[in-house]
Amino acid sequence: MKKLILLCLAFAVVTSSCSKKLKTDGCPTGQICTMIFASVGTRFIDKSGNNVAVKDFKVFNTRTNKYISVKGIIDNGSEPGHYTIVTDGNKKELSTTGDELRITASNISTNKPISVAYKISGGCNCHVEKLSGPEKIVVE
Repeated sequence: MKKLILLCLAFAVVTSSCSKKLKTDGCPTGQICTMIFASVGTRFIDKSGNNVAVKDFKVFNTRTNKYISVKGIIDNGSEPGHYTIVTDGNKKELSTTGDELRITASNISTNKPISVAYKISGGCNCHVEKLSGPEKIVVE
């Protein structure tokens, strides 16, 4: 019986320490997270599925009305068409439940503007996470 009580108590501690809700007094302490450094990115492609480089790539947080500068990425854009939106370095700039981020860029060839919405969480979560938004952005 004691083993069952200890097991239930341990389970309650682990599950409560991983709460995704932002408390008014800050993030929960004792949260157990992995040591990975997560990022959320996207790819710009043409109708044939080939990578497309874009210019003026920007990330705007509609909740804070501020642009986000990607933190902790060593080489953003090393492969044409691949762009990092946020990393764990940007976690504090995002809410725990997720913010709408507006991704804007321009097609290098046509100067046609591109605008796509993503919902990405951070805050008190262990890592940034894409909640909604396309895997790939088709550029015309």
